[in-house]
Amino acid sequence: MERAAANYRIRFLTGELAGRVFAVRNSGTLIGRRRDADIRPGGMDIGVEHVTLIPQSDHGVLLHVHGNESARVNGDEVVGEADFLLVPGADVCIGKELTFVLEEDDASGEGGGVEVPAEEDAEEATEELSGETVGEDAAAGGENDADCTRYASAAELEELRKFNRSRRWHRRMVLSGGLVLCLLIIGGAYIVSWLQLENPVTWPGEVSGNFDDGEFRMEIEPDGKCLVYYPKTPMTITKSDGNNHEIMTALGKNMDVPFHLVFTVATVPDGFRTTRQKSFDDWRKRVSEQEGFAFLDEPQQEFYRPTESGFPYYRLSYIRQDKNFRWQGYASYMRYHDKELVLLREVPAGHFWRAERVLQRFGAFVVSPAMVDHYWEIPEERMTEDSTRLLQRASFELRKNIAATVWDDVDWMLRTLLCRAYETNDPVLTAAVVPLWREFREKQQVWYSQCCLAFQTYQTAGNSEGMNRIINECLRRFPSPDDHRHVKIMKNIWTIEE
Repeated sequence: MERAAANYRIRFLTGELAGRVFAVRNSGTLIGRRRDADIRPGGMDIGVEHVTLIPQSDHGVLLHVHGNESARVNGDEVVGEADFLLVPGADVCIGKELTFVLEEDDASGEGGGVEVPAEEDAEEATEELSGETVGEDAAAGGENDADCTRYASAAELEELRKFNRSRRWHRRMVLSGGLVLCLLIIGGAYIVSWLQLENPVTWPGEVSGNFDDGEFRMEIEPDGKCLVYYPKTPMTITKSDGNNHEIMTALGKNMDVPFHLVFTVATVPDGFRTTRQKSFDDWRKRVSEQEGFAFLDEPQQEFYRPTESGFPYYRLSYIRQDKNFRWQGYASYMRYHDKELVLLREVPAGHFWRAERVLQRFGAFVVSPAMVDHYWEIPEERMTEDSTRLLQRASFELRKNIAATVWDDVDWMLRTLLCRAYETNDPVLTAAVVPLWREFREKQQVWYSQCCLAFQTYQTAGNSEGMNRIINECLRRFPSPDDHRHVKIMKNIWTIEE
């Protein structure tokens, strides 16, 4: 920036140039919005050529107000085309806010029209005014007012260029990211469509309604009839050894999820004296320690064939490691006399999230009504009376009205006799006690069915007292959660068939 001697300078006190200092040129300093003005404020209240400051040879600075503009000197107004001699300390206001004071300047040299303080050397006013018509100022200036602009400094222009580059880069990144996301969505949709990925998977035939299931039918003495069913696929592999079966097949309409079933029947040591809960705890401990099972939840008791008394079993989810392969699925643990029945239904752990629904819906196991009728729980303790005496007592109780019979005593007597008969392999005692057990179960079901009908009648009539009486009586007759009728009573279900 060129510097020249100057005897005076002006310091702006208010407005957009507050704090700025400019030297007064010996040739005169023009303040206005003209492109070649020495000082170019940005406000529209400043004329194109507003005032000119001209140093005088003797003393002071002459203030010339152009055209129709005005200025206030020390509070006195100076109108257009008038002159006023300023002395150091004079306070001048132009426009609405711009105020400066005249000072003596000891520096010398011809200035470039602007003297900027050291802390602001890199800055200049940069407000853009292009495209705006000035109206009256067009007559005073010799140039098109629409072209009146204030130029930015080099530093400000560089900042502007950086900002524009940043915005362009950001737009390119957003567009590129959006394009990549669209391509990924399209590509993923194409892959899913091409592979026809099914989630969650279904049982083969579930969607079309054309099931092609295989099955293994089993007979577990005495009178235990059940079966394991599985989806037949071109890749199904089965292996059987008596009542033990292993099936490797697949789930899904695309048959893309391996499905592994293992059904085993084993005799429980001292099984007629070991309860279902005790043998289950032993089995769970054994497979956890020896076969790498990790159980994921606490066992839940559920029922196969949930009609009448049902066939109870424990169900729990697990993960197990088989060499370098991890399986995840559900285990079902059952007891039938002195036998333990275990069914494992599992898929690769990575596919469990897709197959969980179908594993819960399809149990892959069915028990016959005869097996339900011949099921009984091993008692924790046995009666000590001899078998003949117990048979007589049980027969006597069953000849009475079943509603007047003490069911807990009859149930305990008959289960004690059943354990003795099968444990000692006594065909005479077996032939005597099995009919009594079946008669007891049949009379229980008749009585329960009558209660269900009575409850529905009371419910229709709004007789809450009668409903509560039936609930309490049924809970007294069926106190064990091992009987599905107890579960139905607790859930307030009073239909004969579920």
